[in-house]
Amino acid sequence: MSQPSSLSAGPQRPDRTSALAAAHAAMDLAVEYVLRHPPRQIRYKGDRDPVSDVDDTVEQLIRQRLTSGDATEVGFLGEETGAIGNRDTYWVLDPIDGTINHQHGNPLCAIALGLVHHEQPVLGVTALPFLGHRYSATEGQGAFRDDEPITASSADRLDKALIGFSDYGSGNDTGLRDVLCASLDHAITARAQGLRRFGSSVLDLVWVADGTLDACVLLGNRTWDTAAGAVIACEAGALVLDSDTSPHSAGSRCTIATSPGLRDDLMPLLQLLWVTRFWPSRDQTSRGSVADAPPDGSGPTSSGDTPNSSPAIT
Repeated sequence: MSQPSSLSAGPQRPDRTSALAAAHAAMDLAVEYVLRHPPRQIRYKGDRDPVSDVDDTVEQLIRQRLTSGDATEVGFLGEETGAIGNRDTYWVLDPIDGTINHQHGNPLCAIALGLVHHEQPVLGVTALPFLGHRYSATEGQGAFRDDEPITASSADRLDKALIGFSDYGSGNDTGLRDVLCASLDHAITARAQGLRRFGSSVLDLVWVADGTLDACVLLGNRTWDTAAGAVIACEAGALVLDSDTSPHSAGSRCTIATSPGLRDDLMPLLQLLWVTRFWPSRDQTSRGSVADAPPDGSGPTSSGDTPNSSPAIT
């Protein structure tokens, strides 16, 4: 199906009403497919990094629904098939976030569809098919779960806060990431009421949006994982930040969503990420750091958790 013409990607932002309707229609197809088809074929992109036939089919369904043949008006970036079309305004999809959970029959997985305009997520629709919930938001219009308004937590003490946390690394993304995850795990666990790893960044973000979690700390910023959830969490009243407390965008190095009241206690713990690829290089440069070429070779272009500032859309 061709892209609705009202989603023009010129100087003006895409029309929110048309975009949201298109996203929900595409998500309807995806959820129906996922509920009817368990994963049967698994391949691996890398060490412990599976892709199922369901991932592939969902991405194909949504991509075909949302893009025209040349995707000249609005581009498309999918985790499994890459990117086409407009570099400034594009749909971004994670067809199944939490593929390992899904593969094992664990219901904690999600489908995330976002719309990015000039590096900023402006719309998000996320479905949790096996939990029966759908979250959505458009910039400036609030956030919703199953069409009901949601708000983020009002927590203001770490010792009363439940926090979601990144997975450790796999494949090439071990070493530095595992060391940093272990250090942050220890620092947050010593202060928070609880720290949880659910195996889905998408889930973490929407659970911050509805108050199930008080915050989440995600090392990395793969656009398909974070775009939809970032705008949903932000519209629900959470702060969505990079590791240096700057506002989150498609170019951020990390994705931290938190209740406003936890910001001053939580964010200083992320200082241990400084002078690594998980800290914005603009800040490292101002401090005289050589962060773009860390000594372990794990620079900003070396791993699957590399932030996507401007995905290569061809």
